[in-house]
Amino acid sequence: MALRKLSGDCNRNDCPGVFSTGMGTVVVQGLLLKATEGLTLSDGEVAVEIPAHLIEEAARALGR
Repeated sequence: MALRKLSGDCNRNDCPGVFSTGMGTVVVQGLLLKATEGLTLSDGEVAVEIPAHLIEEAARALGR
C-alpha cells in the first residue's frame, strides 16, 4: 500500500503524521498508548496519540 503524507511534525519518517492510503482511508502514526481511560480497544486495534494540529492539517490537505 502506497501512503501519501498529509501532515506531519518533521521531515523524517519516524515522527507523528497522518497519511492518505488512496483508498478513502487514512493511517495515523504516533505514540502508542499503553493505558487508556474511556476507550475500549477491540482485538487487533491500537490507539496512538498525535498533536491535534495534525488533524487540521490533514483535513486541509484532503480539501475538507
